[in-house]
Amino acid sequence: MIRLTNGKVITDGKVFKGVDILVENGIITDVVPTAPSQDSINLKGNYISAGFIELHCHGAMGYEFIDGTKEAYHKICEKHASHGTRVMYPTFSATDFNALYKSLEIFESFKDALPLEVPGVHLEGPYFALEMSGAQNPKYIHEPRKEEYAPLIERFGHLIKRWSYAPELDENNEFLDYLVAHNITPAIAHSAAEYSHILPAFEKGNRLVTHLYSCTSTITRHGGFRHLGIIESAYLLDDMYVEAIADGCHLPPELLRLIVKQKGTDRVALITDAIRAGGMTAEEFNGGNSGGMKFIIEDGVAKLPDRTAFAGSIATSDQLLQRTVKAGISLEDTVKMMTETPANVMGLKTKGKLKKGYDASFTVFDENLNIVNFEI
Repeated sequence: MIRLTNGKVITDGKVFKGVDILVENGIITDVVPTAPSQDSINLKGNYISAGFIELHCHGAMGYEFIDGTKEAYHKICEKHASHGTRVMYPTFSATDFNALYKSLEIFESFKDALPLEVPGVHLEGPYFALEMSGAQNPKYIHEPRKEEYAPLIERFGHLIKRWSYAPELDENNEFLDYLVAHNITPAIAHSAAEYSHILPAFEKGNRLVTHLYSCTSTITRHGGFRHLGIIESAYLLDDMYVEAIADGCHLPPELLRLIVKQKGTDRVALITDAIRAGGMTAEEFNGGNSGGMKFIIEDGVAKLPDRTAFAGSIATSDQLLQRTVKAGISLEDTVKMMTETPANVMGLKTKGKLKKGYDASFTVFDENLNIVNFEI
């Protein structure tokens, strides 16, 4: 039995002082009032929360998961783990299916040896609306094709935990039904969908919007009549979850506060959407591409070379924490959107809280919201 003591415990949207966390065999056995113990680990007054959960991350330190190498997987996971991430869903942009097969085979061979927990992967594409492709490579974008996705899911369905797509391209929700039947979380992304597309998908199990406000449709007019887009539909449908890229660039502070105000912390998951330059400065990054699309680092974010759109973020989890709090959202609410809510999105029943029976996965940080790495 291990006792974690002298920490400020953040869970269930609150901060608790004067309590200790008891751990045995990787499980929290109880949270109890502080008491003297010779077998305790002193947290020195720092904050402790459930381990941060990253739902959407492409890479870091010059690597992306789509590179399909053990080195890429390890380097990315090491970097994000050092910045507070404890659970990650590696994300693949639209790409050639042969490259996707290769990378998934590599992942399958050593996923349990990575320096953080990886329950499975997130496929972001290629079934997107071309006009909403953003930084996705248009070379690979097209409508859902069963002859592509069915064999991939039959082979790697145990590894694929989420798939983002444009629902207006999914005739009769055939692709969505296939995902749901194989326990893969569907999500709306890079889409020009209207409410008439979104509601049927929502009713059939699509309850998540990928990076709200990034390549997500808004109100349009047809013959003068207004039609809701993804943004308005996400607000209208109470049980729809949304991702928010809280890197301080993709969403200005006022917009981030609006999202949280409208959806509530129970339905907002903070993500990095970090690409190859994640965790690096413009000076450290020597150039490269994401999914075959070139980008530059400027103003603390990745941009397309013509500066018409962002290409992804370079943030790490601790930066999400710092910038969300700086945006005017409480520390407790910020932590909830990095732990409990993403756990609920992906059905992780024993993660996201510091409670009896939950996994002993922790992120510790100081008063300045800098990560304090420690080992049990």
